[in-house]
Amino acid sequence: LFILPMSAFASLILFICIAIGSMCLVAYSNYKVGKAKGIRNQLQKYKSRVEELEDVVLALDQLCENRIIVKLVNDDVIEFYEKMIALDPSAGYLSAGKANAFARLEELSDIHAKRHINRLCNSDAQIARLQAYLNEACRIVRMQHNRGKISSMELQEYTLELEWLHLQVGVISNIAQGHKAYTRQDVLTANAFYKKAQTELMRSGHPDKRRHKMIKQMADILFGRRKSLDKELMPEDEFNPDNNQPKLPAEDPQLADEALDLNDSEELSDIHTAMIMDNEKNHSDKMHKNH
Repeated sequence: LFILPMSAFASLILFICIAIGSMCLVAYSNYKVGKAKGIRNQLQKYKSRVEELEDVVLALDQLCENRIIVKLVNDDVIEFYEKMIALDPSAGYLSAGKANAFARLEELSDIHAKRHINRLCNSDAQIARLQAYLNEACRIVRMQHNRGKISSMELQEYTLELEWLHLQVGVISNIAQGHKAYTRQDVLTANAFYKKAQTELMRSGHPDKRRHKMIKQMADILFGRRKSLDKELMPEDEFNPDNNQPKLPAEDPQLADEALDLNDSEELSDIHTAMIMDNEKNHSDKMHKNH
């Protein structure tokens, strides 16, 4: 009579233990599933970031003469691979990606390697994309400075170079589009692209001395004194007008000199705008006479 109640009590305790064990097992299983999901989400986030940075590295290596800047961005790629491997050491593709990043680092260390530097873009969308890459590179360079990897002097040097490239991507691309239009004998469209490039140069406050030279030479192009920039200012000369082609219709040289002496860029812009409108009117008059 005494054993039966004890058996029932033991069974109750056993059932309670089983229930608690089941709950713990479910909780642990949910924890493992949640942790695995968190790792997958984090890996996906890092993977997307690495893909973006690798695009930045490839683009910068075609833009930057200084490969140290490209190396700094590639260092960020390597750090992200190390974070991903720490999250999932069994993923072989991560080790392969890290090895590729280190191989690229070795290649970038060859500062004397011949490369084709090209800042030309075929569309406004491409210009915007490259400028976004340059902005991202600036952010990474500042971050590397905060980590103590580069000095303040290096930060200033690299930032100025990236800002110069940001300006040049738009300017050089618009000049090239102007050259293409000029080669098609579409003088009005050529003038519009040249003017757009010159306006970008004048609006910029970048301290590089080449900017002032480019502004002056763009004025010479618009005033018919020359057809293209010096090669040292624009090495991308594949679309430069042929030397046998006539220059743009020349305007009053004295007016050009006075314009270039002005400190007010807005007034200079107004003079050049008036000059382009004059060119358009002259062209229209000539077409009318021919008809």
